[in-house]
Amino acid sequence: MLISLAIYRSGRRWLPAERTATRARSIARPRLSRQERSVVIVLILLLPVLAIGTVGNQQIFNAYLLWVPNHVDMVFFGRTMPTTWLITVDAVVSIVGLLATVAFWRLWSKRFREPSEIIKMTLGFAFSVGALLSLTAAAAIAISGRKASIGWVLAFEVLNSIGFANVLPVGLALYARASPKAVAGTMIGVYFLHLFMTNNLVGWLGGLLERLPGPQFWALHAALVGTAGVLTLGAARLFGQLLTPTGAPSSDAAGAEGDAQLP
Repeated sequence: MLISLAIYRSGRRWLPAERTATRARSIARPRLSRQERSVVIVLILLLPVLAIGTVGNQQIFNAYLLWVPNHVDMVFFGRTMPTTWLITVDAVVSIVGLLATVAFWRLWSKRFREPSEIIKMTLGFAFSVGALLSLTAAAAIAISGRKASIGWVLAFEVLNSIGFANVLPVGLALYARASPKAVAGTMIGVYFLHLFMTNNLVGWLGGLLERLPGPQFWALHAALVGTAGVLTLGAARLFGQLLTPTGAPSSDAAGAEGDAQLP
């Protein structure tokens, strides 16, 4: 980066002269209406829900990598796979899961009414709970003294990737569409604050790995994600009309997956 900066500085004399922008007369930004303020408040209140709902996905890069090699038989087709293989599997399955989710909702919309973003997120949390219960089952097997089958890890990866595809990119689509136009850009930035909250929570939860038995550790994650699903469903019932006004099209996962490249 320093070399690039030095090259840029040395070559500035060959660049076209900068035009002095005429200072435009400042235009007062229109104030948000009461309904728009309500939308902003609801979206901000959803951030902690998203934070606890994504702990399972974000834990992949923390305690998951430490726990799996010691409790799961990593032999795959007769070959013991390294821990780094888990990251590769997660990346491949995540991409396939995103594409499959886009295809599914497009086919669904041809025959049925497509659900709103917040309902899709609720479904995504349900899949994420199933993924974490797979790890809970694997931990219950491993606690008996023998390592669990790698099939439990693969089940986790598949279910978690489906959940990821219906939560993170769809959530971004919700914030981009539902936010008032005057603050849409700001609200998209606000949306990513939930990852800051999640990663702090994931670090704290990871510290429990040595203090809790495996089944309790992963069941705790499943309970947190399940709580997020219940709260999201409640938000859909209470604020669904506010977030998706009558006549407003629901953004599907395809509209946001190109913008959200999250682990």
